[in-house]
Amino acid sequence: METKFPKFSELAKSEIISYTNYAIFLRNDNIVQINIKDNFDCEIADSKIMLDAIKQLSRGKKYPLLVLYSDFNSFTKEAKDFVAKSNETSADALVGDGFAFKMVGNIYLRMNKPIRPTKLFNDVENALKWLEQFKE
Repeated sequence: METKFPKFSELAKSEIISYTNYAIFLRNDNIVQINIKDNFDCEIADSKIMLDAIKQLSRGKKYPLLVLYSDFNSFTKEAKDFVAKSNETSADALVGDGFAFKMVGNIYLRMNKPIRPTKLFNDVENALKWLEQFKE
């Protein structure tokens, strides 16, 4: 899957908070988006940074979250546990492709059991349609 990283300024309603391996922003349609670069190994410190950025962009509101994964991303058990228990978003749509994404994503959904609605998608269009129901 090709993610346009970091060319998303036309979608951004907010500032774009960029880090070495990911960028986070509030879209014009009131959905928070995270773009993750290839070969990123997410640790708990990264998860905390991402959630802090979401809090900053959301300013007290709960927005749906769209996460665009690239190739070969991995997450530590601690990072997955932390994110699954967070309550910063109204729902999470995780978009990626390939067997590894589906396998890891399904394990995350079954083992970590996120406390908010969370679903895997192969394409952005269907993910955005699904997230519409979780807007305020």
